[in-house]
Amino acid sequence: MGQQLPLARAATMLGVPRRDLQRLIHDGDLQTFEGKVDMDDLRQRYPLMAMDDDPILEYTKLIRQTAFARRVADTVAPDTAALEQQLRKRNADLSVANAKMQKFRGCIHELAQLLGDLNRDASPEQKQVISVVNSWLLDKLEN
Repeated sequence: MGQQLPLARAATMLGVPRRDLQRLIHDGDLQTFEGKVDMDDLRQRYPLMAMDDDPILEYTKLIRQTAFARRVADTVAPDTAALEQQLRKRNADLSVANAKMQKFRGCIHELAQLLGDLNRDASPEQKQVISVVNSWLLDKLEN
């Protein structure tokens, strides 16, 4: 047994008056169950009718075909609101990291200037210490 349709819907799909189908049922030429008729029986009775072209049936098929895909997408793909929240958090973290980086760059620039100023008025031993500190600082910044 195939898909069951209410008698009125079947008549509309076939483009025939409902009473014609009722007459077929009354005469025993078309079976019914609880006011519904089987589409396979209708196809046998009306072979030239294109019942598959019904927009409601097409829409029903489309819903059935996409329902599983939607269910999978809902379980696999994260919620848009959760993604937006994560993105805002990452942006805030990035802003804080950029601010710290700018602060550290300023400190390093000031340290380089201070070492340069100290080097001008330093004794030979102090110049040697300043050179060691400058070399260490440049090495750390390059790596």
